[in-house]
Amino acid sequence: MKKNISLLFIFLILNNCGFAPIYTNSNKGDFAIDVVGTKGDGIVNNIINSEITRISNADSIKRYKVKIITNYKKIILSKNIKGIVSNYQVVLDAKFIIQQNEKDEEISFQEKQNIKNNNNTFDQKNYEKIIKRNFAISMVRKLNLELLNKKWS
Repeated sequence: MKKNISLLFIFLILNNCGFAPIYTNSNKGDFAIDVVGTKGDGIVNNIINSEITRISNADSIKRYKVKIITNYKKIILSKNIKGIVSNYQVVLDAKFIIQQNEKDEEISFQEKQNIKNNNNTFDQKNYEKIIKRNFAISMVRKLNLELLNKKWS
């Protein structure tokens, strides 16, 4: 009986402590974003498009039309004695051309990360996919903050 009461007491305390997930709908703006065109890396563009759909408020009157242009590069930083690549730098450049009220504005972001070459090509490709996903999500968060903070006419 004491166990049940103590469990109920703990549950009530934790339930009413004010915990809320960080990324709830509070990051949604009062605007809708329509992607009208994409150019560049297909994987990154698909992730960006799905993230934009997630943060966009479809019922909003305020609408932005966005063209997305991405460029993903893998730059060799160093090679070992045998001439095999040992370090890369992956770079994602994203340009968002925002159209609203007959005006175009361009917002650009860049993400970089240095990675070591893995002898296992399967693991290397999976790691690069994770990096691409993280970069794309970061770009959308930056775009969302830019749209929330900027006073658009």
